[in-house]
Amino acid sequence: MKIFIAFAALVAFASASAIPETRGLKEDLKDFLALVPVDKLTSLALDYYANDKEVQAAFAYLQDKEFAAIWDQLFALKEIKDLLNYLQDAGLDVYHALNVVADLLGLNHVKPIRREGLMKTGGLSGFLEEALALLPKDQIKALFEEKLKTSPEFKALFEKLQHADFHKLVEFYNNSKEVQSLFQKLREHGIDVDKFVELVASFFGWGKFW
Repeated sequence: MKIFIAFAALVAFASASAIPETRGLKEDLKDFLALVPVDKLTSLALDYYANDKEVQAAFAYLQDKEFAAIWDQLFALKEIKDLLNYLQDAGLDVYHALNVVADLLGLNHVKPIRREGLMKTGGLSGFLEEALALLPKDQIKALFEEKLKTSPEFKALFEKLQHADFHKLVEFYNNSKEVQSLFQKLREHGIDVDKFVELVASFFGWGKFW
C-alpha cells in the first residue's frame, strides 16, 4: 500500500517534532522514531516525487476529490475518533500531525470531538521497496517486544488496538465506493493490498477483515 506508506511517513515525520520530552507513551514512540532514518526517507520521497511519474500521479490522486471523500469518511468514524482521542490524551499531538498532512494535500482538518536528478522508473513499488530497505527491521522488532514487556503505556495501547471492535471499519471498507476504487487502483499497480490488510488484521487478532 505505497500511497498509505507515503501518507504514514508524512504523519511520522510531523509527529516526531510534536512529541514532548516527558516519560510515557510519547517517549516509547520517540524510541521507535529514533530508529527511523528520517533524513534518508525524506530525501528518497522527494527524489521519487520529483522524478517518478507514477509517484507523481499517486500524489495527485491524494489531492483529488475522491481521496478527500475517503479522508472525511474515515475520520468521521467513531472508532477512529476514539483512537485519536486516546493518543491525544496520552500526550501525542496526533491532530496537529494529521492536519500537517491535510494542509499539504488540501484536505479538511481533522478536529477533536472534545476538549532534478536521474529519472526514477521504479514507480510506487520501487519507492516502497527502497523505503523499507532503509528501516532497521530487526531493531524495530526487538524494541517493540521490549516495550511490550517494560512499558505499561505502550502495552495498554497495543491491547486497546487488539481488543477494539473494528466491525465499523469492515463496514466502512465494504460500503465506501471511494475506498473500493482506491483499493482497486492499488491492485492495478501490482500492490497486494488484500494480503497487507489480512496481515494487519492477523497481527492484532481481529480475524478475517472481510
